[in-house]
Amino acid sequence: MINLFLDSAYWAGATRMNGPQKLANNLIDSLDQECIPFSINEEKYEYNFIVQYDYRGYLKHSRMDLENTFIGPQIWFFDQHVNDLKENPHYYNKIIVPSQWTKDLPVQKFGYPENKIAVWPVGIELKKWEKDIKYDCLVYFKRRDERELEQVISFLKKNDMTYNIVRYGNYDQKELEKLCDQSAFCFLLNGTESQGIAVQEMMARDLPMLVWDVTEWTDQGREWAVPATSVPYWSDQCGVRFFDPLDIDYAFDQFCSRIYKPRKFVEKELSFKASVKKLMRIFNAS
Repeated sequence: MINLFLDSAYWAGATRMNGPQKLANNLIDSLDQECIPFSINEEKYEYNFIVQYDYRGYLKHSRMDLENTFIGPQIWFFDQHVNDLKENPHYYNKIIVPSQWTKDLPVQKFGYPENKIAVWPVGIELKKWEKDIKYDCLVYFKRRDERELEQVISFLKKNDMTYNIVRYGNYDQKELEKLCDQSAFCFLLNGTESQGIAVQEMMARDLPMLVWDVTEWTDQGREWAVPATSVPYWSDQCGVRFFDPLDIDYAFDQFCSRIYKPRKFVEKELSFKASVKKLMRIFNAS
């Protein structure tokens, strides 16, 4: 039913998984689980799904049946070859992006028609897990100021909490899973996330989140700024968010007043089953 177009570097043989590789692997695994027929780099079925739209994806696209072609979510709207998509919306059915704020960027800043952009998160594997708590906190640090990390460490020390720090790009999957299961909660100190797969994998291990959130994506400067967040998929089941560092004590008091079930949120909104259902709804609505 679906022809996936992927660069092999994004889905095979990765020793340390990154976001694009994780997305490709989870997509393949979720389609397998839900028994959806698919091919890889072969135009065999009804729908073409160009998962990453780099220059090679652009060349593949030029040779396809355009009406049933879907593009994304690995697409960088600042690339020159992507301009053709804005100028020629008849070249594709939908561009797929991973979250609402990543839809706002092409619609608000680049002028894409809103009805040509669809939001879809890739599925998160619901692995088995077993809690063996040895530490109070796991600090997940990604694309934030070191001075903010120092504030978090100071807060944890002030409250006599034990902790480990995981820095994005400097851990492997098994290490992260082990620390999740050994920690009572996660202090999330990350930048904007288009989806936040690693964060959602932690949620899937039922790890409550205390999130020092952000409000804007400004990676390309103020001209391109849009409202954004560290946790594009979120509910009160997952934990507590705050934005002002002056609110950290109040947020922690609120955090400690409830029991959280983030895995339940992932099961409902982000599981392989939920993700494939959303994807097929986008395809079938075309």
